[in-house]
Amino acid sequence: MLRRSWTVCAMTALLLGGSAAAQSPGTLLVGGFVQWTHFDSKWNLDTGFGNSFGYGGRLGAFIAPNWNLEAEGAYTPANAASATRFLGAGALGGDVKASQFTARLMYNFPLGNLPSFHVGAGGVLKNFRGPDDTSPGTYQFGANGLAGLNLGFGGFALRVDGFVDYLPSNDGKFDFGAQAGLQLSPDLRNLFGGGATSNPVMWAPYVWWDQADAPLPGMVELGGFVQWTFFDDNAGRDNFGIAEDGLGYGGRVGVFLSDPRWELEGDGYYAPESNELAALPGRPSDVNAHAFAMRLNYNFPFGLMGRQSQFILGAGGTRTSYKFDGGPVTDDYTYNFGVSGLAGVRLAVANRTALRFDGVIDYMPNHTASANMNIHLRGGLSFLLGGARPEVMCTYAGLESIPASSPNCVAPPPPPPPPPPPAVCQYNSNILATDPACVAPTQFTDTTKITGPIYFDFDKSTIRPDAAATLDAKIPWLQANPGMRIRIEGNADERGSDEYNLALGQRRAASAKRYLVDHGIAADRFDLVSYGEERPVCTEHNEACWQQNRRDDFRIVTIGSDKIVIPPQE
Repeated sequence: MLRRSWTVCAMTALLLGGSAAAQSPGTLLVGGFVQWTHFDSKWNLDTGFGNSFGYGGRLGAFIAPNWNLEAEGAYTPANAASATRFLGAGALGGDVKASQFTARLMYNFPLGNLPSFHVGAGGVLKNFRGPDDTSPGTYQFGANGLAGLNLGFGGFALRVDGFVDYLPSNDGKFDFGAQAGLQLSPDLRNLFGGGATSNPVMWAPYVWWDQADAPLPGMVELGGFVQWTFFDDNAGRDNFGIAEDGLGYGGRVGVFLSDPRWELEGDGYYAPESNELAALPGRPSDVNAHAFAMRLNYNFPFGLMGRQSQFILGAGGTRTSYKFDGGPVTDDYTYNFGVSGLAGVRLAVANRTALRFDGVIDYMPNHTASANMNIHLRGGLSFLLGGARPEVMCTYAGLESIPASSPNCVAPPPPPPPPPPPAVCQYNSNILATDPACVAPTQFTDTTKITGPIYFDFDKSTIRPDAAATLDAKIPWLQANPGMRIRIEGNADERGSDEYNLALGQRRAASAKRYLVDHGIAADRFDLVSYGEERPVCTEHNEACWQQNRRDDFRIVTIGSDKIVIPPQE
């Protein structure tokens, strides 16, 4: 499991994105190039400088900010060496069509604003054939390595590469060469009306296999399949070797793009079939067909059995080959290029696992003697690996720019409690208790019935019977002095946190107020305050002392007249 966070810039809102070395997962790459190749002398080709130039194109997509998969095809109009036949036979010194198909994994080194550097490795298929479909030909598989530079120019990049191909068959061959061309990064969201890619994002730690309910940007589809092919009546070489319908097998690799409804996919198959014309003299017994295709697929999601599945429509290009072997013929070969269309369904059966069923049509319009169309029915299994998710960001104030998984994403310390409000004079609510004018009225009146405290049980704010009797004694005094205001001060013992005790004191003060209001005293005559454990009347650490601190005190804020009226019953 790869646990590494990448912060990368998403593609711009323009149709053509940037060309930085690190790209958002799912970024599409499209390029074209000219190519010079030095062919190994064992091919028996004219390796003169002017006979080794060709051209080609590439498609690719980023699976992670610095990693991308790409495939390319190239064609070189070559010539056999003078007075010789190239390795696939043919005429002395005749024309040779040299083509190659390469797929590789690339790593891009970010170099700031300097040209980016990249290296890659993969596989290559080399094809050589005479000037037409009836000419002899050959092909070989091998390994490919590449290194090069990207130089960005706004919406596109100049790309220059050097490559080497090693083909181990028939004593081994080394070809090497150079490519130069332009590379673009189209934004499919903008191109097809879905809106430009969003602002720069931070990607979550990359995980190849975790719970994934739908395709993600940069997710890789890796799968295999078996197929039944209905070959065209001229699938092969006319009047020489025609492939019979039959079974084959193959594999696919795809990358979901920045808009994961789109997928860039490449596949290849091999179908070893019998020759329909094998009974004729001088004909091969077998026609072995293989093809490589590259398509852009669109996925229509739908729900099935609690999982997301997709209908798939795709179109692209294909290169179909026929190898003739067996009987009097050994390793004769021809190939053609064409277009490929696909319709299918991807049925999710488990996490990151799906059944895949497809119908494919490959059409080669320049096949000799007439166009060639093959139809394939496929069934197989796909695994969906990786994929990028936007990082969940920290939500604490001032830390919104770092991921929630960062050790620095911690809650700030709570603010200090506010200072207690300044005490108000109990004889005149318009002045503070520290004001020299805050003096008791000259006429002494025993206000014990008004100011006497009430007490509570541990961690309770309910009115006990003894507290109810004390509150009942206050009611006649409050009724006799309708202008009098009282401040009820809730208190708690030392057990419990400061915050909890402040809240408990507030509830105790509110309980006393509620009792008096329920007995006819106006609610607006009371002010409530909680001191929690800050104002104990006893500082010992025992229940007898704590009981004295679990209380409500009653303070006369103002009497509302020039003197306190004593109730008649007193």
